[in-house]
Amino acid sequence: MINSTAYYNDFWNEMRGKQAVTDSLYNNRESKTNAYHLPGESNKKYTAVLQKESAVRQLATVVNATRSDSRLWTFDCEGQAEWGDMVNLEGMDNEDDFQRFEVQAYRLSELVRLGLEFASDQSFAIEDYVIGKMARCFGTSEEQAFINGTGENQPTGILHATDGAETGVTAESDSAISYDEIIKLYLSVDKKYRKHGTWLMNAETALALRTLKDSAGNYLWKESDETIFSKPVQIVDSMPSIGKGQKVIAFGDFSNYWLVQRFPLTIRTLKEKFAMRGQVGYLGCEYLDGKLIRKDAVKVLQMAAD
Repeated sequence: MINSTAYYNDFWNEMRGKQAVTDSLYNNRESKTNAYHLPGESNKKYTAVLQKESAVRQLATVVNATRSDSRLWTFDCEGQAEWGDMVNLEGMDNEDDFQRFEVQAYRLSELVRLGLEFASDQSFAIEDYVIGKMARCFGTSEEQAFINGTGENQPTGILHATDGAETGVTAESDSAISYDEIIKLYLSVDKKYRKHGTWLMNAETALALRTLKDSAGNYLWKESDETIFSKPVQIVDSMPSIGKGQKVIAFGDFSNYWLVQRFPLTIRTLKEKFAMRGQVGYLGCEYLDGKLIRKDAVKVLQMAAD
């Protein structure tokens, strides 16, 4: 139903305040939010913009679990290929290989406002406006939680003290990072995770690393392809800046961070609340969680505490 042209037209007419609720809208209303699911085509556009707004979304494993209960099982197995006519299943039925993680449905909401004259103007690209605003706002808030989330009413961040990445290196200084410390961080990650490793840091830390050289005068940072030790660097504003005790660089395989989408984005109009201002409001809500399921897959460099 949400993929039909009829629903697409009904949804965006509702966003423009042009008509009463139709059967197609009523049947696609989410009871948790009293809001409507995005049309299929609009959701594809929203997802594409959201992906661009969040480096963590680009690297993480995105899991849709809209119909499962609160417990999520993950399985880790060291696979091995063998030659021969017989299949060796020994050890593959070990229950200890499974890890159980509780997954919650944390609500994230965003309010976007638009002038009534634009909302009612058929020539105004309301879909692009609402989707673009929602994606940018949600992307910023999501990434902050995916990095620094407390696990209380929000996802558990990669830098969480107990459930996040392990500390691979503690810097000797609280204000500077050495070339050797970057090497140590790189090698602190198991080779199976280094293979698909990525560096995460904010722009200030990146600037500091760009000046580091080895004993032969070669720069640590390879500007031609924006890599360190041939691994890509992602600039994430939510990563802390260099300072006492801060975890300023993360390196590893971030596909082991699971972003679990519990309920997709829904939007409802708030007409009366902003009518006196000549505006209409759009309240967007999504439910999701995030966890690093393999804490040793990512290591961090932490600055000295004093």
